[in-house]
Amino acid sequence: MAKVEYRKLSQHTGAEILGIDLNQQIPQETIREIWRIFVDHTVVLFRGQTLEQPDLVRATSQFGECGEYDRPAAFHTSGQKKVLPQIMLITNIRENGEPIGSLPDGEMWFHHDTIHRKVPHKATLLYSVEIPSWGGNTAFSNLMAAWDALPADLKKAIEGRQVYNAFNYGSTKKGDPNAVAARSHAVHPAVRVCPDNGRKAIYIDRLMSQNIVDMPEAESEAILSRIYDFIERDEFCYDHVWKKGDVLMWDNRTSIHARRDFPADQVRLMWRTTLADTVAPYWAA
Repeated sequence: MAKVEYRKLSQHTGAEILGIDLNQQIPQETIREIWRIFVDHTVVLFRGQTLEQPDLVRATSQFGECGEYDRPAAFHTSGQKKVLPQIMLITNIRENGEPIGSLPDGEMWFHHDTIHRKVPHKATLLYSVEIPSWGGNTAFSNLMAAWDALPADLKKAIEGRQVYNAFNYGSTKKGDPNAVAARSHAVHPAVRVCPDNGRKAIYIDRLMSQNIVDMPEAESEAILSRIYDFIERDEFCYDHVWKKGDVLMWDNRTSIHARRDFPADQVRLMWRTTLADTVAPYWAA
C-alpha cells in the first residue's frame, strides 16, 4: 500500500494530505490511499497548489468521473459562461452591478451539495483562486460521527424514513429572498450508508431538507430542528481558514458544510468541481 503522509485537522473531520502536487499524475495506489483517508475523515486538504482551470479538471478526474455543472442555462451568470463546463464559478466579483458568479455574498447555511438531485454528486472539490483578508471560512461536520453520537430517540425517529430536499438556485438560507426562481428537489433516505466503509451517516441538512415524508408537519419540524442543532455542534466540526492555493475535497455523502461571512468589499474567487455518482442514496442497512 502506498504511504501517504497526512495530519488530522480535528478530532472527527478533515485531514491535510502532505507532499502531493495535483498538477502531477498521481499513481493509482496513491489515489486509493488518499481516498481511504478521505472516506475516513470526510474532508481532505491539499495546500499550496497552483492550478489553471484544465489542471483542476484533470486533478478532479484522477479521483473519479468529473460531474457537470448542472444549473439550467437560463440561470448561468455571465462569468459561468466563460469557464470550463465542469467548473462552477463562485465569486462576489460584479460587472455592471451584477455578480459574475454564483453564491456571491455572505454566509451560507450548512448543506450537502446536490442533495436536491435524484443522483447527488458524491464529492466536491473547491480551489481558492483569490480570498479576502479575513472570513469566508468553510465549516464541515462529519455526519458519520454525528450519527454514532445521536440520541437514541432521534435515531429511532429518522431511521427508515425519507426526507424531501429542495433548493432554489442561489439560496444561502431557507426562504432566501435573493434566490433565483428555479427549484430542484428530490426525496432521499434520512440515513444512508457510505459504500466505501459501511458506516451510517445522517443525510439531512438545515438549508435543503424541507420535511420528513409522511410525518405531521409539526412533528417533522421539531425533529429536524433537533437534528440540525445536533449535527452542527463544534465537536463534529472543522472550520477551514482558506489560504490562496488550497484545494479541499469533501464527501457529500457523509458530511455537510457551511460558509462563514466575509467582507463584501473584498474579492473571494473560487472554482468548484464535483465527482459524479452512479446511484441514488440507498437505505441504511
